Amino acid sequence: MKNFSLVIFSIIITAMILELCLRLVGHGPFEYYKNNSPDPTIYKPDKKLGWTSKTASYHFKTNKENIIKYKFLKDGSRYTGYNLTQNSIKKIVLIGGSFAMGHGVNDEETFAYLLQKKLNRYQIKNFGIGGYGTYQSYLKLKDVFDTNKNIKIVVYSFIEDHEDRNVGDVSWHEFLTRLSGAAVYLPYAKLDKFGGLLDYPPEKYIVLPLSNFSVLITKIQKTIMKIIRFSLNKDRTLITKKIITKMSRLSKKNNSNFIFVNLLANELKVNDYKKFAKENHIPFSNCHIELNQEYVVKNDTHPNNLAHKKYFECILNLINEQNK
Repeated sequence: MKNFSLVIFSIIITAMILELCLRLVGHGPFEYYKNNSPDPTIYKPDKKLGWTSKTASYHFKTNKENIIKYKFLKDGSRYTGYNLTQNSIKKIVLIGGSFAMGHGVNDEETFAYLLQKKLNRYQIKNFGIGGYGTYQSYLKLKDVFDTNKNIKIVVYSFIEDHEDRNVGDVSWHEFLTRLSGAAVYLPYAKLDKFGGLLDYPPEKYIVLPLSNFSVLITKIQKTIMKIIRFSLNKDRTLITKKIITKMSRLSKKNNSNFIFVNLLANELKVNDYKKFAKENHIPFSNCHIELNQEYVVKNDTHPNNLAHKKYFECILNLINEQNK
């Protein structure tokens, strides 16, 4: 009994020392963020996708001078200015994450809205969802094809961060959970030992009791998630390419042209994806712009209305090329 008590005492002391050391080097306990982000409000849980948009009109005051308007339609798309919903109208579907959705800018400032004004013979459907990577965008596209007819073009907007999201990166999942203030379920993909794509249904980020008080427990819960997500085949770029290939095949199966657009990635990665797209006969355009102070939302890192104008011009050129 004495030895058992000594072991327990030693464990407690060791844990206290580790807790102190972690705090001294700058680590903090798990806590939910307090911010003005609209993300927890405009999205709702989805059993297959993890989360999706909620039908409603929203107004968010980002600062004293600015109010952002979001409008999501019954089908989950963001309003692009087209008021008719007949399936007989030819459609262009946009998929991707927050850049495609238009986080931080008004409905009429998104590149989707600008495309609608220019391409009035089409109905532009913006199914971009904040936080999505390539894999969730692919899952969303499958749903879109199930519920929409006459989709002539699919435009997938890529940013480099999508690679991490596709494999269920633990740090990304932790960030989403902190931001949302509740459990977030994240679907992801891995490779099997033969290089094939494995699909994983949405899993929630584990939050242990007392992690909001203890840095050590916060580290333990993150380690548990890393063990759950561990894979020897973790080539994020290869996984992303395989998902993009599935997007392209799905589009062709539904008589749609698939377009792959880069909005944010370094030059080396752009060249790699450009080569991949050419080898797989996928139309590709590099619409990357430097997101300096001129092109980002104030107090944010997302592209502003000026950046969306640049994206609009680049994507429009590619769509026009496909229609020749």
